[in-house]
Amino acid sequence: MGRRDHVTEPAEFAANLSRFFKRMEDHAAGDPANLVLIDELMEDLRRTKLRALARAARAANEGGDYTLGEITRILGIRKQSVHELIQKGRALLEAQRQRLGVVSLRERRRARLEAAGVPDRRAS
Repeated sequence: MGRRDHVTEPAEFAANLSRFFKRMEDHAAGDPANLVLIDELMEDLRRTKLRALARAARAANEGGDYTLGEITRILGIRKQSVHELIQKGRALLEAQRQRLGVVSLRERRRARLEAAGVPDRRAS
């Protein structure tokens, strides 16, 4: 018999990410240059939320499980604010589709340190 594929539930995935963030905290405490990576992760998470919201709104418009009103209540913000976030998410989704390549996080870290005039003490 083959092993059944494990399905990671969203709450389990979030708990794993929380543990990952704790490790990132440890790395940044030991080498503050790694705070740049935390900034990048925060921005990635913000964009992820916006893209997910835009996709959820599209699903709501197509008869998905949640209405836009329900999504608004889940987020606990005004309908106008949700619409603004959806627009930002749609723009991000479009940019993602058009993007040809991605600059690596390591290169972004190097560029940020160079721009700050701070030597990379842990170059790999």
